[in-house]
Amino acid sequence: MYDSRILRRTFLGGIAATGLASILRPILAHAETGVAPQRLLLIHKPCGSSSISNGRWFPTGNTTGWTASPLISSFTDGKLASLQNQMVVFKGLTCPRNQGWLGDQHGSGFLGMMTPPVKDTGAHSWPQSASATPSSMSDPNGKTITPSDQSIDQLLLSQVAALKGAPCPVPSVQLTASTESSDQTGDIHALRCTSYAKGSAGGLPNPLWPEPSPAAAIKNYFAADAMNMSQAQIARAAAQNKSVLDFALGGLSNLQNQVPKSQLPKVQAHLDAIRQLETNIAASVGAMACSPPTFPGGPLSPSPAMFSGGSAQGGVTNVGALDQQTYTMWMQHKEIIKTMFLCDLTRVASFTFGYGNSGIHFQSGVLTDPAFTANFPGKYTDPSGNQISDPNGHHDISHGVGGDAVDAQYIIDKWYCDRVAEFLSELANTPDIGGGSILDNTLVVFWSEVADGNSHGITDMPVLLFGGKFLKLNTGSFLQLNGKQYMSDLWVSTAQAFGYGALKTYGDAAWNTGGISGLYG
Repeated sequence: MYDSRILRRTFLGGIAATGLASILRPILAHAETGVAPQRLLLIHKPCGSSSISNGRWFPTGNTTGWTASPLISSFTDGKLASLQNQMVVFKGLTCPRNQGWLGDQHGSGFLGMMTPPVKDTGAHSWPQSASATPSSMSDPNGKTITPSDQSIDQLLLSQVAALKGAPCPVPSVQLTASTESSDQTGDIHALRCTSYAKGSAGGLPNPLWPEPSPAAAIKNYFAADAMNMSQAQIARAAAQNKSVLDFALGGLSNLQNQVPKSQLPKVQAHLDAIRQLETNIAASVGAMACSPPTFPGGPLSPSPAMFSGGSAQGGVTNVGALDQQTYTMWMQHKEIIKTMFLCDLTRVASFTFGYGNSGIHFQSGVLTDPAFTANFPGKYTDPSGNQISDPNGHHDISHGVGGDAVDAQYIIDKWYCDRVAEFLSELANTPDIGGGSILDNTLVVFWSEVADGNSHGITDMPVLLFGGKFLKLNTGSFLQLNGKQYMSDLWVSTAQAFGYGALKTYGDAAWNTGGISGLYG
């Protein structure tokens, strides 16, 4: 009887002999499974949106054929992206938490949106980190609250085989465009981390701190693979890889005369897959090489040592000169994420633009990053055509500090939407190993920790979904819910779409209504 394991072992052995297994990661993953990679990307923008309360965020129209608001038209108007048929918009989605619980409301939003919602036992419902003091535990704005278990990305990573890859060298990635988000002093991770690993021996989960430095990210995430190859080396690798595929093709062709007729369709499927891989290799040698992205002047190396001046707020230092390069940090991190996806170095990533009390300034003249000043002042205005004049940081603006707080918040929201739209458009136009685009093969969740930033609202959460073609995400939809369906319902529906059908509720049952109808096909 034909033993399929012999061919697979011989095939993999031939690749190992070339010394280029790491370079072939995406090709091997597809060769073994016959399907494209499946990925999860979470993108967070801080401080909610004043446009939730005044209606500037939501589209008009019905479930399909809706018209995007000027704010989220970043994704639909064709100037930056044309993604209306690749996205889902929600109205009436609620964060599963009680605003009466003690603990910082932005931190509570981070925990409620990304981790299992806890049982409502009164004011002290949130668990507290080990560093909590009696005063911090009783503080309505205490920063030492913590989740009860791992975050949704880590749960799905542990339960969904497709998200692990072959497995991928980097199980998951956490990045940020704000050094504030990576400052580990004061143990206020609830305001800064979007991802948590499962704790040991039943203990509290461990915060996965986001990395602000593109230089450090490249060093950490690409170090284990063959990088910085010359063009001659890449050409040699391509020839060697093709010879391995030719060897596999020959073996499969010979098997056609040896296997029963009932097995011929499987052999033919393998042949077709390898021929498709040959086409992909020829079309994308650069992707096959898996070199880290390069940037003019090199990758940035910001660090928390950049903290300087400003007013203390919530136990952290408000931004003065800090994070003046937030735009360039984002531009480099998005290239790192895209390259890691193409190389199949990871399939799970989270990114945050800033933490819950973000002090990043947007007024012209405050941020001195040349890339930022070339892309912000004069190009972004409120609905009345006015440029931002509020000199405060983002969190203060979200709470009405300054003379034009509502309109300043609109401008900041628009800037964030534009950045994400640009990135997702790139993913939509980048062919992926195994067919489709990177966006097709990635579920992207764009979210914030509160609805209206001033009230720390929990209903009408600004959440957008993109891509997810492999999950049969019902893209092009404007899902208008009743305010009684929660982010936990979204995660249950998503887990089941990924094939993790055992997840019937996420967190306490009171915050679950059975999933969101119409989200996935």
